Amino acid sequence: MRCPGQDPQNWTPDDVWEVSCPGCGRKVEFFKDDPARRCPGCGRRFPNPHLDFGCAEWCQYADKCLAETNPELLKTIAKLKRGEKKP
Repeated sequence: MRCPGQDPQNWTPDDVWEVSCPGCGRKVEFFKDDPARRCPGCGRRFPNPHLDFGCAEWCQYADKCLAETNPELLKTIAKLKRGEKKP
């Protein structure tokens, strides 16, 4: 079963946005589950400023669910479960 919050079929237009690259200012498109993107202009990789996987703090299936969505989230999930602040 796929988490309804992570299933793109349930997303709205508000779940996709553009952010200016901190390196060159070019617009970079982010989806709500992208932890980071690389700017096509200058190549700089930067974090998604709107990333929110708050469910990882309480959901018993977060490790499996979010790892399936994006393996890079495993470190973030572990930190959240230890009570550390988001990276």
